[in-house]
Amino acid sequence: MKGIIFNVLEDMVVEQLGMEVWNELLQSHTPEGRVYVSVKNYDAGELFAMANGVALRLNMPLQDVVKAFGQFLFKGLADRHLDVVERFTDFTSLVMGIHDVIHLEVNKLYQDPSLPTISCRISRPGHIEMNYNSPRKLCLCAEGLLFGAAEYFDQAINITHAVCMHKGAQQCILHIEVADE
Repeated sequence: MKGIIFNVLEDMVVEQLGMEVWNELLQSHTPEGRVYVSVKNYDAGELFAMANGVALRLNMPLQDVVKAFGQFLFKGLADRHLDVVERFTDFTSLVMGIHDVIHLEVNKLYQDPSLPTISCRISRPGHIEMNYNSPRKLCLCAEGLLFGAAEYFDQAINITHAVCMHKGAQQCILHIEVADE
């Protein structure tokens, strides 16, 4: 997992819970002296452990924390890579460009980014079907990212996520309903 993901997690925890909580998470769930550098790779287990620490601290289900982080993550990544986000005119164009534009740019910027496999198609007007597959099974984070993108473009969406890797499926299928753009 790239350090930039941990950098945005730090931003979220510090903003919402304070620096003391971030330092406690680092001390409890990472090797001593851990500092995250955006372009370096780190064990995804550290992210899961810290997310679980946040969930326990807030007495929230882990799934809700991961989804909230995904939503926050979109803004954090967009702020750091505004030139990529500005290539899209609306929410639908961004979602449809995940594979061919966004992941292409991520591969240019970061060595070995370990991206999920995502494909999207417009199933009918106002409806996007997203197929998501990743060994890390961060589909709930992907949902949050979608809500973050919708918020960025001031777009109302609804997501149905009935087929899920967490329920034994080979991949997740997310149905995204987009209100009139």
